[in-house]
This record gives sequence, C-alpha cells and structure tokens, in this order.
Amino acid sequence: MYFILQEMKKIDLGDTPVENIFIDMYMPIADGNYVKVYLMGYKWAKEGQNNFSNITITRQLNIAMDEVQDAWKYWENLGIIKRHATEDGSDCKIEFLNLKQMLIDNFYIEKNESNEPKASEVDILIDTMKHSDNITMMQDIEEMFGRPLTVNEKQKINKWKSDYGMTTDMMTQAFSYSINNRKIKKFSSIERVLKDWFDADVKDMDTMVEYLEKRNDRFSIYSKISRYLGIFRPLDEPSMRIIDRWIDEWEFSMEMIMKCLDKSVNTLNPSFIYFDSIMKSWNEKGFKTVEDLKNDVKPEAKKQAVSNKDAKPNNKFHNFDQKMKNYTEEELEKIARQKLEKKLNKLGIGMPKEGDDENK
Repeated sequence: MYFILQEMKKIDLGDTPVENIFIDMYMPIADGNYVKVYLMGYKWAKEGQNNFSNITITRQLNIAMDEVQDAWKYWENLGIIKRHATEDGSDCKIEFLNLKQMLIDNFYIEKNESNEPKASEVDILIDTMKHSDNITMMQDIEEMFGRPLTVNEKQKINKWKSDYGMTTDMMTQAFSYSINNRKIKKFSSIERVLKDWFDADVKDMDTMVEYLEKRNDRFSIYSKISRYLGIFRPLDEPSMRIIDRWIDEWEFSMEMIMKCLDKSVNTLNPSFIYFDSIMKSWNEKGFKTVEDLKNDVKPEAKKQAVSNKDAKPNNKFHNFDQKMKNYTEEELEKIARQKLEKKLNKLGIGMPKEGDDENK
C-alpha cells in the first residue's frame, strides 16, 4: 500500500481589486462586453503578465476581435487607458491609468471660478441618467439608431440638451425628425437641426409644428397627428409610412385624415392599422371629402332603419288602446262602474243606484 495526494487543478483563486471609481462611474454606462474586456485586461495587468494579447481575450471571452478593439478605443476615449503601439506594430500595449489620481488631478485640483470642484462630463452623465425621463429619451434614441449609444454620444446629447435649452421630449423629436424623416444619422447633422430649431425659437410641439408647416415639412403632419391622438413621443417608422400612403397614394386631405382620427373616441386602444382600414375603405368607395362621407351608410343600418319605421309600437298604452277598441260604449261604461264600486266598497260606502242623482 502506498499513499498519494490529489494534485490541485490549475485554478486561479486569487483576487483582483478593482477601483470603486470604475464600478460606480464607468461600468454602469458601458456595454457589457466592453466591461468584460477591461476587467480581463486589468486582471492580467495586476498580475504583471505581459504575454497576454487581444487574441487571448477573444478566446477567453468568446467575442470577436473587432469588438475587443472597439472596447479599447471606447475606454481610451473616456481617458482611463492609453494604448501604446508595439515595435512590430502587430498589437498594442494597454496602460491602465490610476483612476484615483485622475479624480484628484481633474476634479479637485482644478477649480472653477466659484472655487468649487469641477464636475466631469461622466459625473454629469451619471447624474442625468438617474432621471426616468432622461433614461426614456436615451432608450428612444437608441431604438432609432438600432444600437446602443456610446458614452461620448450620450455626453453630446446631454450637452446639446443643456446648450439649446431643449426638453427631453423635444430632443427625442429632433432625433426622430433627423433619423426617421430625413434619414440622417450623423451627429453633426442632427446638431444642425437643433441649432436651427433654437434659432427659430422652437421650444415645444406647438412651435415645432408651426415652424415645420411654414417649411411645408411632412414631419409637421406626423407631429400634428401624434399630438391629436395624445401620443407624446415620435411616431415609429411603420406609422409614418401609413400616413405617407394616405397622403401620397390615396391623396387624402388633412381634413379627411382628422375626420378618420375622430373615430378613435369610441374605440379602445385604436391603432394605425385600424385607421388605415378606415382610410382604405373610404378610398375604395371614392370618398375624398367630408361631404362624401354622408353617403357612407352601412346596408344593415338602412335595413334596420326601415324595419324600425314599419314596426308597431310595443307599450302598455298601445296595448290598452287596442283592447278598448273591442268594447261598445255600454260595455265600457259598465266596466268603469264596476271599478268604481270596488273602490267605494273598500271605503265602506255603498254604490248609489242608477237614477238616484236624478231623483235628488
């Protein structure tokens, strides 16, 4: 008999301390894979391993090389790492900057005129993202782009919102106007829209519609319809295309469109598909004016109207009247006398005989 010890598998049971500044300020607003890349590289840097590479990260995290490189660009743009090119140019060295030192250098040593610590753009962004309306605004804009916004893009949006005095709703409208209506996604072009609106004193939905109407802009119609229906956010792409069909293909006027939308009063949760079915029906019937709609009477309604007109009334008075026609005057007088006699008997009074009144 002999004794052996089981060899321990090669598992890293060490710890990697991560600065709370990263966890509190940078991690919440970053893409999940970007955070993974940062933490993986940070761990190896802490351990002093100089033989790791982007290829190692792609294998361990199972993400594409392009995404790893985008992650390093992202963190470099935020100023928390530096990339140094290698001598052969095949890869780069990543230097993780000390976030505590950055905080001291940037936020406490430099002071503004009021002698208060300067707030970083990241601080401002984190603070604004605590408000639900700002969160909704960013989510709506991300949906328009079809991708998550980068931190730099979110910082630009917050800066524009402040510089041009726009509400979150109007910022969303500006992006919808640029992306959905003008098919423009360049941030510089979107800022041009905000500048134009600011110069034209566009502050809310009413002034925006008025401004766009003067320019004969289709987006003003979208906005007017959404506002009329009580939808306080930009319409989505399918809804806009439905409205385009009403105007361009079926050639309906705004008056007819509003007449159609009036039908939402008696409809629970009306949709643009519902309105489109009405407009399609009107188009097939050739109804192009409000006057034409007077002829929009359903056959069933006409039949019911005729039926109701010919139908005999069914009530107690009518039944009583019909029964009375079946009696002679003498019989009716006898019935009345019998009813009177019953009432008098209840009161203990005798029924006077016929002719008593005359004898008196």
